[in-house]
Amino acid sequence: MPAGAWPAVAASTSAPLSAAVRAAMRTLGGLLPRAHRPHSTTPTTTTASDAAAAAASSSSSHTLHDYNRLLGAFARDGDGDAALRVLRRMRLSSPACAPTAVSYTSAMSALAKAGRPADAASLFDDMLANGVAPDRAAFSLLLHVYSSHLHLPAAAHSVLLWMTRLGLPPTPIDYTDLIFSFCCAGRLADALQLLDEMRALNYPLTPHTFAPILKVFCDNADIQAAEALISSMRWSGCLPDVVIYNIYIQGLCKMGYFDAVEQVIDESSRNGWVPDAVTYSTYVAGLCRFGYLEEAFRQLEIMLAKGLQLTVVGLNILLDYVAQDLDMWAGKEVLERCQELGFVVDVVTYNTVMDHFSKKGKWLRVLKLFTDLLKKPITPNEQTYNILISCLCRAGKFQFAKFVFSSKGFVADTVTCNILIHEFYEAGKEGELGFLFADVNAGKIAPDTITYNTLVDCLFRSGRRSEAANFVRHIDDGYPTEPVAHLTYWLVRSGNIREALKLFDDMQIKGLVLDSSIYANVIKAFCRKGPSECSDMSQLCSVLDRMLGIG
Repeated sequence: MPAGAWPAVAASTSAPLSAAVRAAMRTLGGLLPRAHRPHSTTPTTTTASDAAAAAASSSSSHTLHDYNRLLGAFARDGDGDAALRVLRRMRLSSPACAPTAVSYTSAMSALAKAGRPADAASLFDDMLANGVAPDRAAFSLLLHVYSSHLHLPAAAHSVLLWMTRLGLPPTPIDYTDLIFSFCCAGRLADALQLLDEMRALNYPLTPHTFAPILKVFCDNADIQAAEALISSMRWSGCLPDVVIYNIYIQGLCKMGYFDAVEQVIDESSRNGWVPDAVTYSTYVAGLCRFGYLEEAFRQLEIMLAKGLQLTVVGLNILLDYVAQDLDMWAGKEVLERCQELGFVVDVVTYNTVMDHFSKKGKWLRVLKLFTDLLKKPITPNEQTYNILISCLCRAGKFQFAKFVFSSKGFVADTVTCNILIHEFYEAGKEGELGFLFADVNAGKIAPDTITYNTLVDCLFRSGRRSEAANFVRHIDDGYPTEPVAHLTYWLVRSGNIREALKLFDDMQIKGLVLDSSIYANVIKAFCRKGPSECSDMSQLCSVLDRMLGIG
């Protein structure tokens, strides 16, 4: 195909359409933030190895069909880099093997599947720059990239409009993609407008089209609108399926309308759908959240009698609520019984039960569950280790906690750091925290605001006021807002008003502004028992005047 030529659908006006698309894509490109990317998507850049490979391929019997099949395979595998290399090779080959719209669309698909949607959108620009006319599939993929990957519904909607203007009517899938994107962005009115357009065009409507709109209604607790939407589905000849009813049941459970849930399930046969594991798991989870544990177990029995199993999420929610009564539990045995019943037990399930034992101070049971977890093909995560370390520290097993922290395969995170600082200081063992601070200094753990606030609180409460103040002065570039607010609270509460004022003076000399949280903590420290019982209102006013630079 000669450069600049267009498909038959636009052959009579190829030049104007080409200009229109280029102008449109420049506008569309402005909607997409383009960051520097290490992998160029421009297929014209070549290397010596590419040239050599192309020279070898040009003498072979490879055809355009062969290259497009290869690109299709890379698209299925999500190998973006390999797809770009093939495009470069095709451009160096004979004109008969020059990339077509199909070639670019496969490469875009590979990039999108590889988690590089911005690169996929850029490759569409490259296709236009190289005189290749996009077809409907290329536009549809671009719309999908903008709507589902980049979450830019306005850009996706622009693509849909341009497709229509170019004589390439969008498909029902394109509309459904965009409806989903608008719903995710909270733009329900735009989604409903697209639904009306689909009806006007007599496009076939599927449950997949209605599902995101129904979810928005249910998330907004608008049950009446949800019921009206389901009725409109039946009226339009689109029978609601199990996915639609599961979304609806989730909305009913969120509101505690369990009688309505029972009615929906009872009428399922008449309405042409069969409740599945998600249906009952959603129902059981909703009952648990409202405290109806007996009814939750009754539904669990019904579910098991039908040969269905709780989903992982449903099981974890059930365990989370039931495990609050630990007298019922022998943790390890319960989890093993869940596995015998065929339930999928994962690391979240173990964390749920371990956490409840931890809150009750049953550190031996937590340790037993942890060792049992290590024997199974389930990998502990950061939360697992943090539950164990917190439990051990609160039980006074500090050496054991240090051993776990130093064990092979354990990677501490910021939460671990904050737990250890708090627990060791509470127990008066701050002198033993060298093992932790060594990792912080080595950059293995990145402290956050909670870390700094915890250290300020612990230093001050252990009588090391000067160290706390000096610490705040040297965090990062000095005087971060939250730690300053914490230090201020302790200084004022302990009666060290002069030190607090000196701290404010030092900050103002450095040109730093006192944040509202600092004022709030000053007032809180003066009025520990409420504004009506301030220990010294005149002194509070004097300090606030000084902070504001008055007088």
